[in-house]
Amino acid sequence: MPLISVMPGSRRRLFVLPLAIPSLLLLAAPGSAVAATEDAAGRDAGTEAVLRAADRTRVGEPALSPAGLAALVPPARVVGGTELEEKPPPWQLPVAAYHLTGRFGASSSLWSSSHTGLDFAAPEGTPLVAIGPGTVVSAESDGAFGNKTVVRLDDGTELWYCHQSAFVAEPGQRVGPGTPIGRVGSTGNVTGPHLHLEVHPTGDAPVDPDQWLRDRGLAA
Repeated sequence: MPLISVMPGSRRRLFVLPLAIPSLLLLAAPGSAVAATEDAAGRDAGTEAVLRAADRTRVGEPALSPAGLAALVPPARVVGGTELEEKPPPWQLPVAAYHLTGRFGASSSLWSSSHTGLDFAAPEGTPLVAIGPGTVVSAESDGAFGNKTVVRLDDGTELWYCHQSAFVAEPGQRVGPGTPIGRVGSTGNVTGPHLHLEVHPTGDAPVDPDQWLRDRGLAA
């Protein structure tokens, strides 16, 4: 351990140089010192990369390569090697805003027997849309049903949209959930504007539209 003394004639003092401890550390663990040096160099390299990217951004150059930019985009949902596309809901209520005024099976002097559909009361002209995927079979006036559009779904079920004030979809037209069908009206045997909806599975006698809708996740 080196010692230093002051010049002759002055009060002597001894000083211990603080070089001994680092020297001992280097002698005891040379590998640790090398690793520390490499870590510092790595940090310096990372800092330089960040600074270079910032400089490129300031001069209008992309801070990331195309591959780097692509990595920031969330990957598409893939199942079984096939990329899935976002699709509209499979079923949709025929009217956005309404209140129910006549349920299936109810009795009234307006009908010769029990009520064969579900009534959605809404202002005149309110848009009517397709409930599910299918094809328009007809769009015409039909006595007590007024202006009626029939949509045949892909499984053969027929949906009747009755009492419309105007038709929008045309016979032969392919429709999907939300496709415009017509407008709420008061044509035929009615007391006010509403949609009278009937559900005929595979062309058979009508069934309760409320239950049919619930079976498809729609609460009327």
